[in-house]
Amino acid sequence: MTIKFKLLLPIFLQIFLCCLELTAQQEYDAYYRGNSSDSFLTSRVLKSKIDVSEFQVQLLDAAIFHFTNLERGKEKLQAFKFNDNLYKSSVLHSERMIVEDFFSHENRKQRKWRTPKDRMFFYDDSYRTVGENILENFLLDYEGKTLRYRTEYNDDGDLIYLNSDGLIINYASYFKLAERLVLQWMNSPPHRANILNAQFDLLACACDVDFKKTPILIRCTQNFGSFHHTNH
Repeated sequence: MTIKFKLLLPIFLQIFLCCLELTAQQEYDAYYRGNSSDSFLTSRVLKSKIDVSEFQVQLLDAAIFHFTNLERGKEKLQAFKFNDNLYKSSVLHSERMIVEDFFSHENRKQRKWRTPKDRMFFYDDSYRTVGENILENFLLDYEGKTLRYRTEYNDDGDLIYLNSDGLIINYASYFKLAERLVLQWMNSPPHRANILNAQFDLLACACDVDFKKTPILIRCTQNFGSFHHTNH
């Protein structure tokens, strides 16, 4: 029995890993392959308020991608195609900005990933042109450019955020947060220029969160690319 168990264990492990890969592929297809941006953004799960104990960062990443394509559509530009390797470089930079606690296009901690080009070419060196947007914001649901708040602890001992009228500031939904983050980029001329640059036809977006910050901080990266020059 012991011998049979040892022989079967690798088989069970392979089956388990295959199931995980299949689930990840199905989620990937649903986020980027299965729907138009308009269709994806009608998903009910996007309207749910963020639960920080079960934060779905990949869902937010996809929502940002699709909101960005809506902005392209308003200007009659071709929609971005999702690119796996740009996603890897976006994840890398957002993660490093959180772990090393910096906010910059330049990573001074890891030399091989110092510039946007370094990071994107680390995964694929065949791009003809690349670009990057970054931002930082919060998970809270607020209006305007500046978050104004004070903190208190409720009767359960949980930290809550209050606005100037003493009303609780809740966490945003994935929909509202992604919409606000893309609007933040669109209100900045250099970031807007990247989003509406007709030479870029590939995009990926990735965020990471610092749960130790008060309020909880989010930093996001958009990586743009193209494998060829386009004429428009």
